[in-house]
Amino acid sequence: MKITMKRSWWQLCLPLGLMCLLSACVDRNYDIDDLDSTIKVDTELVAPLAYSKLKINDILTDSLSGMQLVVEGEEMYLLYTDSQYMGNELIDQLKVLPKGKSEFQLLAGEELPGTLITSGEISQDYTIEFSDLNTNPNERLDSILFDDCLVDVAIDVTMPLADDSYIDFIFPDEVLSLDKTRYPENTMRVPITQAHTEASLSLYKAMLRLNGSNQVKINVHGYIHASEPFQSGDKIDVTIDFNHVMPHLTYMNIGTARDIYEGEKIIDFNYTKDFQQEDSFFPFYDPQIQMSCINNIGVPVRYYIDYVEAIDTRTGETVRADFGGEITDTTSMVVNTPSYDAIEGLSLDELMNFDLSSIVCQSDTVFDREYGHTDRLFKINPNKLKYHYRIRSIDDDPTHVHYFFQKSDMVLKENTKLPLWFEGDPDPDKNFHISRTDSVLLMEEPADIGSLDFTPNTEVVLNLSYKNYLPVGVQGTIQYLDYNDHLIMPEANQTFQIVAAEVGTDGYVKESTDKENAIQIAFDYNSARALLTQVRTLLITYRLANDELKTIRLRTSDWLELKANIYFDGAIIYEFN
Repeated sequence: MKITMKRSWWQLCLPLGLMCLLSACVDRNYDIDDLDSTIKVDTELVAPLAYSKLKINDILTDSLSGMQLVVEGEEMYLLYTDSQYMGNELIDQLKVLPKGKSEFQLLAGEELPGTLITSGEISQDYTIEFSDLNTNPNERLDSILFDDCLVDVAIDVTMPLADDSYIDFIFPDEVLSLDKTRYPENTMRVPITQAHTEASLSLYKAMLRLNGSNQVKINVHGYIHASEPFQSGDKIDVTIDFNHVMPHLTYMNIGTARDIYEGEKIIDFNYTKDFQQEDSFFPFYDPQIQMSCINNIGVPVRYYIDYVEAIDTRTGETVRADFGGEITDTTSMVVNTPSYDAIEGLSLDELMNFDLSSIVCQSDTVFDREYGHTDRLFKINPNKLKYHYRIRSIDDDPTHVHYFFQKSDMVLKENTKLPLWFEGDPDPDKNFHISRTDSVLLMEEPADIGSLDFTPNTEVVLNLSYKNYLPVGVQGTIQYLDYNDHLIMPEANQTFQIVAAEVGTDGYVKESTDKENAIQIAFDYNSARALLTQVRTLLITYRLANDELKTIRLRTSDWLELKANIYFDGAIIYEFN
């Protein structure tokens, strides 16, 4: 609060007093020896000192940290935004990656074609099993379209080979269809010329069709040309490693009414670090937490919030916002998801270059005092926030196709809107209050009163008048600073109280409280001289508080007007040199 001085009252009244002295009628027939060296003039004077009109948002702007003060007309609210990426917490719970290594052996022992033969073809059927896929009866993984990822193959042989040996991995087209530009025969060939061979086979634009199974049948065919005859015990060990493959697009059905993920998070809670503390406490009446789910995952789910708990780890206090402890459709957020129609019938090339922004869906849910008891979170001074939530699939036709791309994600955006709307609390530490310290400049420089003085019985009073259009009262203390900003004159310190304006049932101010000379500070002779010659600044510490325990609402049009003047009634004495 800045209150500016008009002019020093002493600078205003001194010329006036001197003019009165000089213009008075004088008897010129006097005896110089009878002349008194002092002149005393009785006077009464009220002089303005300072004026200020304080608006409520002037108090709040210095209090923000990590939050934005939004002004919309006469309404104000604090806004805090945050985002959480939830896609992995959904997708990672679905076992949709064909991970793991498959190992098998060829040409072992008596299966060799003969001990004097140095070349021959081999052919063997083998089943690759992904043990963690399609094991949940409520979940069906249908097919996977791969991006430019690789399957790692390792081949170890026990005989010396010629340059023309190779092994072909032949997949049935209806199980794994490869990119025909790279593998026209749907066959992956690996040349082998040494005891240990490593190769990487591309799955670019390959479609793996499991159709609810977790097995893939493969035929291994090869031509082995040894530089020496085969020996009993010669063998070929083959390892196929799927641990580095990554789907581009996954087709599945996750089943109905099942919990996909349940978790609990504890995060730092900084919403109120500048508003719930020793100098201020804002018991927000109706915090509004708008949660927007931005989603391009074609899996229909609900996002359930069981409870949100605010924790003050320093005191052990906790408060919980919940929905009565029950999980129902009315205590959740339905996540709007794109339908399968958006990608159905597209070619492989179109799917590989698909623009995910074209299927983004948004879901909005607002949690507030009525829907979630959000006001409870601001009853203490928390520094941690814990919330328990789950992601659950909704009732859906089990024949529907669910899908997601590798780059699909679910972003949960939280906009916490805190209207400046507060309710009273009988605990003064938990009731709305805010404390501030401000200064009122009285004198730019000390008044030079020279030979002027006043009689000890002169009455000097500092008056403060106010008009209060705030829904809260003010309690304060006035102190005095000299020109070195040191506190002086403790005997003249004064406490004061400003009455709150009248508030309607809606919490808004109806009419201002108007008090003339509501605060009066009388100075004795010594204090009055010190006020004129030593005091530069009035230091005002004040506390705005909802002492009437009403529900109050703050608006930009709320204000507090302060006026300061000095009243002088007595005799000014001037001593001639």
